[in-house]
Parts: sequence; C-alpha cells; structure tokens
Amino acid sequence: ADPITNGTSDSRDTINDVKPAHVAPAAALSLARVCGPSRSKCGYCGGKRMNVLELDDGHNTVLPIPKENNNSASTNRSTQNGKSMDQIDSTKTSKSYGLLFDSLPYDTYEDLINHGWRRSGKHLYRPHNLESCCPALSIRLDSSKFASRSNPQKSKIADDAESSVLVGGSKSQRRVGKILLRALNEYNSKCLPSEDDSVNASNLANIQLDSSDAKKATKQATCSTDERHHLKKKSRRFSPCRGNDQTMPAALEIREFDRASLQEFESTEQHFLHEMAKLTYKELTKQAIVTVNNEQAPNSTEKLDKPKWAWWNDSESDEIPKWCTFKLVPQEGGFIKASTVACAAASGRSRGALGKLELARAVIDRLKENANTHLQSNKSSRIRQVTEVTVHEKSGHVHIILDVSGILATAPSAAVKNISAQKQQPKNAANDKADPIQEMISRYGKVDQQFNPNATVPLTDKSVPRFLTVRSTPVYESSLQPEVHRLFCLYQSKTHGDFNPFADLDDSSSFRDEVHEYNYYKQKNLPGFLDIDVAYRLLDENRRDRIKTSYVIFYKFLCETPVPTAAAESNPICASNEDGYDIGIPFGTYHQQYRLSTSNDVFDGPLVAVGVLDVLPHCISSVYAFYDPIFSARLELGKYTALREIEWVRRASKYRTELKYYYLGYYIHSCRKMTYKAEYKPSELLCPVTSKWVDFETAKEVLEERSPDRHCCALVDMPHSAEGEASAAARKQSCVDKMALDIGTIAEESQVVRVEMLNGQGRELVDPVVTEFVNEVGVDMCSRFVIKLA
Repeated sequence: ADPITNGTSDSRDTINDVKPAHVAPAAALSLARVCGPSRSKCGYCGGKRMNVLELDDGHNTVLPIPKENNNSASTNRSTQNGKSMDQIDSTKTSKSYGLLFDSLPYDTYEDLINHGWRRSGKHLYRPHNLESCCPALSIRLDSSKFASRSNPQKSKIADDAESSVLVGGSKSQRRVGKILLRALNEYNSKCLPSEDDSVNASNLANIQLDSSDAKKATKQATCSTDERHHLKKKSRRFSPCRGNDQTMPAALEIREFDRASLQEFESTEQHFLHEMAKLTYKELTKQAIVTVNNEQAPNSTEKLDKPKWAWWNDSESDEIPKWCTFKLVPQEGGFIKASTVACAAASGRSRGALGKLELARAVIDRLKENANTHLQSNKSSRIRQVTEVTVHEKSGHVHIILDVSGILATAPSAAVKNISAQKQQPKNAANDKADPIQEMISRYGKVDQQFNPNATVPLTDKSVPRFLTVRSTPVYESSLQPEVHRLFCLYQSKTHGDFNPFADLDDSSSFRDEVHEYNYYKQKNLPGFLDIDVAYRLLDENRRDRIKTSYVIFYKFLCETPVPTAAAESNPICASNEDGYDIGIPFGTYHQQYRLSTSNDVFDGPLVAVGVLDVLPHCISSVYAFYDPIFSARLELGKYTALREIEWVRRASKYRTELKYYYLGYYIHSCRKMTYKAEYKPSELLCPVTSKWVDFETAKEVLEERSPDRHCCALVDMPHSAEGEASAAARKQSCVDKMALDIGTIAEESQVVRVEMLNGQGRELVDPVVTEFVNEVGVDMCSRFVIKLA
C-alpha cells in the first residue's frame, strides 16, 4: 500500500488523464504552483496607513480583526493573528495570495481577472483587501460606451496621419492627442525645404506639416462662401479684423494680438466682473437657503441646520468662490461674452437638490437689474453697455453679452508689425532645445551610439519628418530588443527611484549582485532572453553584470507570460491595419511599442513608450506601461497610451464581436496617483466580497458612505441565511476533497492524485493549503486546476 494514499500506486493518474467528477468535459486543467499568502511593504502609502487595519467601519461582511465600537473612547489595541497592532511591521501592511502558472487557457485567465486577480510575469496574485492598508479594487471600462472622437464634420478634414494620433474620450482626454499632434506638426514644419517659402494650401494638406491654426486659415481661404460662414461661426477666437482676402500669416498675427488685448481688457474690467460674480453668488445663496427652508420646515421661522453640501458661511464675506467667476470669450462684431458656470456648479454641489435652470433664471433677473447700473457708476469702464443676459439651456451657463465695439477691433499697425517680425525671426538654439521631439531624437542618438556604435541605421537625422507609429510586438520578440530594456530602466529610475545600470556608474550599495540568476535563466534557454554579453560586448564586465541583474528583473516582470500566443490563422480576422491600429493580431501578450518613425509606413526611429497588453477573446488587460519620462513631461504619454489602448479595443470590437472590455488594473481609492483610472468613463469596480461588477459612481458612494477610512466593504448587499451558508460550506468541502494534486514525476510523467485519496496523515498536511486555494480561486473555478505544492 502507498504510504501517502489509501490505494496502491496503480490508482494514480497522469495529469492528462485526471478528470474530477465536478469538471466540465471540455475544461482544460492548468498546473498551479502555490506560493500562498505573503505580506510586503505597501507600494502606495509605504505603510503610512497602517492605522486603518485597526478600524472597523461596521459594514464589512468579513473582517480580519475583532469589531470595535467606533464611538467609544477605548484605547485598547485590536489584534490580528494573536498580535497587537503595535507589533505588526509597518513594512508589511499589504497582503496578497499568489500562484505561479507556466500556461493558462484564455477563458481561465479571463475568469481569474474577473475575480480580482492580476499578473506580474507568470506570477498571478490576488490582494487581501480586508487585511491591507490600501485596498486594491479591479476596475474595467466598457469600450463600447467610451466617448469616441469621431465627428462627421471633422472627419472630412482629418487625414490618415491625424487619425493615427488623435484619440477619443472627454475634452481633456482628447486634448492629450491634440498636444502630441501639435508637437509633431511643429517639429515637421522645420523640415520644410527653405527654398519653397510659398507653400500653397494643397501642399500643406498633403504633407500634413501645418499647425491647426494654419489649417483653419487655409481652409477659409479656399472654401466656398457657405463653408466659410460655417467655419467662422465654429471658431471661438475673436478676430474682427480678419477678412476673406487676408493671407494666412496676417490672420494669425491679428488673432494673436487680439488675444493679448483681451487679457489687458480683462485686467481693466476686474471691478465690473467681480461685482457680477458677487451678485451671482448672493442670488445663488439666497435661492439655496429658500429651497432648504421650504424642504425642512415650510412654515417655520427658526434657523435650520445647513445641509452637508452648503457652500455659504454664516458670516458676511466679500470672498467669492472660484466657480462663481466670469470668463471672457470674444465674439465677432465688437462684442465679448462673459460666461460663468456658477449655476451648474451650485446644482452639482447640491447633488440635484437645486435645479440649474431655475437658478440661472433667478441670476439672470438679478444681473439684468444691476449690470448697467454698475457700468454707469464706473466712469473708467470701457464697456459701452450690457446688451443681453442669457442662459445655455443644456449646460446652465449664464452669459453676459458686452458691447465693446471700437475697443478691440482696431490694432495699432506698429504692434502688428512687431508680432510679424517676431514670427519671421529664426528660432535660437535655446528654443530648438525646447522642442520635445528634437530633444528626444538627439538624446536617443547619443545613447544609441554609446551602446551600439556600429548601428547601421542611426535614425537620428533631424531633417527628416517624424510620425508616431505604434506596433504590437510579440513579447518574446520585444524582449530581444535592447532599447526596450533601456527605456524600462530609464522609466523606473526617474519615476520610482530604481537603480539604472545605464546611467549610474558609481559603486552603489543598493546594487543587487544577482548575476548567478541571470546565468541560471540563460542556461534554461528561455524564449526571448537577451544575451547581454553579446548585446553590450564593448562594455566592461562589471557594467555588464549590473545590466544582467536589471534585465532579469525586467524579463521576469514584463516578458514572462502564462498567456499562449494563438496561431495567426486562428484569428477571426486576417492581418489588418486601420489608421495605424493593428487590430488583426492574434490572442497573446504584446509589447505595444510607440516610435517616432520617419514615415507612417515604416516602424523605425526612437522608442518613446511601451504598453504591455494581454489580448484576450473578451477583453484587453493592461499589465503595465513605461515611457520616456523626459519626453512625457510635456506630452503626457501615460494618459495617451491608455487612451490609445481603449481606442484599439473599440476599433477591434467591430470585427471581434465578443471583445468589449478594457481592464485598467487596480483602483486604489486612498492613493491619489491611482485614482486617475476613474477618469476613463463609464467604468466599473469589482466588489471585493461578492466579485460582482458595480458601476463606479455607485461603488464610490458606497465606499465613502460605508467605509470612509478603510475604503473596503461589500459594494452590493449579500443575502444571508443559515441554510445557504451550510450549503456553501458543503460544496466547498466537496471541492477540497476532489482537488487534484501533482505529487511528482514518475517515468517522465506527472503523477496526480485527488485529495480524497490521501490517508489521514496526508490530509492533515494538505487540507489547510488546499482549503485556502479553494477559498482564493473560488468553488466555481478550482476544478480547472491541478495543484503543485512544491
């Protein structure tokens, strides 16, 4: 008889034969190596939020600590695992459970993601949110509901170069793509041949090197009268001196001069604008107090308590909140529009208790009564009169139309000539260095020559136009490119303070001598593992050893993957490229590389960013992103890579009907650096207790109301019954009994037994580990795995 099992050795199965009774016939078993629970230093607060582990908000369904009365003044310290909170190491306030996989089917990996799991290389982990200082909740976005950038009117003017750069989203998110496009256009404008100064409109449209202002002026000079009227109506810039017969440079000069005049006008009219803001604030406060009194006690004359959203103070003060101020917007025909968002802001602050249009109508009546009176009392004002006070029905913004005819329309010729002379002057060297693309190309060239002096293509020619090209490179192909690892080291050094072996030449004590680990990996002949000795053969041995240590970390973190790459012919669509989006790639893990290429049709030039993606049948999971931090300081590459990945999902979903979601990783409510993920709307958060997806706005309200300190609780209510709990416990125990264990290799085949086959001594050793595994993975999924304990 076998010393471990109750049967003979013949009762064992191979890993390919075992099919537990509760496994679906089509299920593919995956070998899971158990790492178990572990504690580490919190990467978000560094242990500063350690005190929240003592708190009980009173709404958590599962707590790692005894409940306390929040209202009591007791100073007793709560305990965790028999230890006082004073004894818990502040560097180990984050807890998670980990597993290692060599390979995972797509559907199993997707289901794990939907249960709160994330991966780092081949290591999958799930945070223990109720036992961590900074709870991490999975967040995802429905790409079909994300705001697209498509606009029928704009699409007629946009070309392929623009379509490959611009992204969708909110106004501020679309601005990220526009800034990058403007930087490319400004850099490329320097590459125009100097002998051809008179570039016509068609040439500008073809080579796409003009700025957005030049495009509008060029379009206006060549379009029909009706189209020109539409463009003038669409433009929000004040340019009353611009005529149809003006040249493009003149129009741009006058427009810039008017902008300066507008700023001067705003400074001289500060008194009037302040009085209008003061009137608006007083009327809003008056209307809000009346509404509150009517709701609480219509017939009472007593002073009532203010609601939580109240913005006013009991004491009189001339201080006006920023959301009540007026912003000037120039109009054609000698008028200026002073606009305020105060009514909409007040309605939002009251969470809908105050109607923005009702507030706007009251404010308009107040302004109409007093606006012209203030103008007459102010002799130094250059405003002729207030001609109209209106409200925008959709937004609730209030507009005051000011007559300033004859004030801003005339521009001194000397000022215009001065601006024209400034524009014609060649930029000095300091301005050239300020160009982010030129700086990036120069720096890339120096680094490339330092580590690869025999490169056949320098790719640093500053006279060549640049285009942003993006390509999804298979992970084991990208890991063989030295510049990818160099970019990762630069990003980690500038962003997280990690050691950079390519820049830090001193003998730092923080250097981790793990060259033996590199040699171990190299001997295993892993796919896509770069030979540092060959790639950097011109460097000294000590420097190469440091690079090897860094490369092992990079490879284990962002190159190793349990996600298999599907065959190209198995993809639902053939290789396809839509406006620079390679949406035809098969399932698998990719490094989505961003380069400043010399053409839209090639993929060369400096590498500026890399996004690590898992392309799956129903979703795209964003694993990590790193980029050149110097180049990104002005161009926000972190936001841009996320927006482009969302656009990739949206475009690919037209051909892959099951593809829908974009997973952004973890949302940490207590960490400001991670709350930016909520800006991609509409998103959903995963409930840490029920593993149900909940609308973000609803989930945020629940977190702030039920768990204001810990930021972790059940986001949806759970039905409780003794009968249901007993049934769940019995089902869990059945799963534990039928779990498959890999107990080693015999005759080059993995031998598998079920837990129920073990004798008493074996179960005593194995049951705690298997039970914990079932609790972490879930009873619905545990049957897909074979557990390897060692």
